[in-house]
Amino acid sequence: GNFTLIFLKCFLPLAAFCLFSFLPTQSTDVYICVSKTAKKFHFEKNCLGLQQCTHTVKKITKTDATQQGYTVCLMER
Repeated sequence: GNFTLIFLKCFLPLAAFCLFSFLPTQSTDVYICVSKTAKKFHFEKNCLGLQQCTHTVKKITKTDATQQGYTVCLMER
């Protein structure tokens, strides 16, 4: 995927020995069932766990899903 290079720290300024961190530029999208009882998020829209949803299926970021209290579907671990 697309990655952003983030400079963290450089040791020995005259040497080319630096530590870098590669972070994704886009958040991972997941799917949730929008209902009062749904508690899991799904990486795949065709997950068997999500197919049981009788409400609206919504695509959101994994970060948003976890902040809203959703956890990963046990069928996708």
